[in-house]
Amino acid sequence: MRTIIEVDAQGAIQLPRALLDAVKPHTRFVLEVQGETIILRRITPFWLTATPQERAEAARQWAGLERPSALPIPDEALRRDRLYD
Repeated sequence: MRTIIEVDAQGAIQLPRALLDAVKPHTRFVLEVQGETIILRRITPFWLTATPQERAEAARQWAGLERPSALPIPDEALRRDRLYD
């Protein structure tokens, strides 16, 4: 389906309802400009396409486990008598 969309006098882009009905609520898009063409490309969430290894690596990076500056938990803090302090 091809639809022509115009920018109005105020610079707004108005999409026909038929186009919006085909998209689920909260779908996110990236706007790309290629010459005179504007492209809305749907964002696919990382967790849908990532392998289990990629998700684990992302979790390690998020938790700071990959940074050399991250301070490790001292062995003393892991002793049973210290866990309840």
